Amino acid sequence: MKAWLGIMLIALVSLFGVGCTNTTPQQPAPTAQGQTGDTGQTGDRGREEDKRREEDKRREEDRRREEDKGRPGETGDRGKAAPCPAGQHPHTNPDTGRVDCVSN
Repeated sequence: MKAWLGIMLIALVSLFGVGCTNTTPQQPAPTAQGQTGDTGQTGDRGREEDKRREEDKRREEDRRREEDKGRPGETGDRGKAAPCPAGQHPHTNPDTGRVDCVSN
């Protein structure tokens, strides 16, 4: 019985390991540093980018407006003129090309 308990104890220790091990990497030793330099100036780059974005947006809106206008459509062929009522005959206006019914 004691032998069996000893074997079990050794198996459990080998299975789970003995104690805790530290797996975090070691930090390198700090090195001496020189003085820090002056901070540089900040620019107005953000304003320039905002202005550029606004201009791009206006151009895109203008382009869309022009596209929305589209090209003028073509006029279709006119059909045959309706027959004139009794007592009238068709007459083509030489200035407009329009056909009207006029009295006989």
